Amino acid sequence: MNESLNNRMKIGVIGMGPVGSILAAHLLESGAYVVSCDISKTRIESIKTNGIRLRHTMEKEIPVTNTCLAVVDLQEYDLDLVVISVKAPYLKSVLAELEETLAEKTFVMSGQNGLDNEQTIAQIFGNDRTLRMVINYAGNLDENGDVQVTFFNPPNYITALGTKGTGIASQLTELLNATSLETVILDDIRVQTWEKAILNAALSPVCALSQRTMRGVMETDWGVVLVKRLLIESIAVAEAEGIDLGKEFMEHCIQYLKKGGHHKPSMLIDIENNLPTEIDYLNGRIVEYGRKHSVPTPANETITTLINLLERKSK
Repeated sequence: MNESLNNRMKIGVIGMGPVGSILAAHLLESGAYVVSCDISKTRIESIKTNGIRLRHTMEKEIPVTNTCLAVVDLQEYDLDLVVISVKAPYLKSVLAELEETLAEKTFVMSGQNGLDNEQTIAQIFGNDRTLRMVINYAGNLDENGDVQVTFFNPPNYITALGTKGTGIASQLTELLNATSLETVILDDIRVQTWEKAILNAALSPVCALSQRTMRGVMETDWGVVLVKRLLIESIAVAEAEGIDLGKEFMEHCIQYLKKGGHHKPSMLIDIENNLPTEIDYLNGRIVEYGRKHSVPTPANETITTLINLLERKSK
């Protein structure tokens, strides 16, 4: 990479789970200055000692130098961009800390699942400082702290909500493409955001409820029937919102989800660990948009309620 470009790009990645770790590894490999941030002392100590180690469908071992355990500590680094890769339920708390921390020049990007996360960011930092990334890779952390990358279905997508962010979006895209993490910059990312949200909403909660991997659900007839019901509703809602997904999208979804293999979606892992899930930012958002347009969403409403009940089972 061009040395002056690397000098300009100082990036903080908040959340060193699979998504943030994979992104940070590729940015570090590109030569960018990266600060890895996570509230887990165990996770930070692991990557400081062993680096970020990607396994399975990606094989990389990338040393990590700059880390922190608190969002407030990012103010020491004079960052150009902060990428938020924590789960969507934690977005508002992270933004509250960032609002007190970031310099006015710093851009903020959502690298998360869910609908409208970028709008939540823009409410605080404005469109001109807000970016959104749709990520099409996935993985799980193993007991050794390695990221088992289960799949990457390229490309990823990036957009800037305001014109002032197009430069930083272009530079970030260049860095990622230089390390073969294929990424495309778009003027409007709504279609891709809805596509990803619909795919997640169709299978992740079914895996969580049934305690099955993606393949474990998609290899059963009854699992596929339920997934199709969720897809039909979600596609109807998207169309009512003016999102053109194309005539072949339903079949694309089924084939895409069948290729997920023995991947545990994060929603299943969250339920296993008694953690908040992203259900309200996926199926829950689809239900909200359905009400907005008077589109019935009984399957999405039911699955949202069931996951909410599981999340609150100890209460």
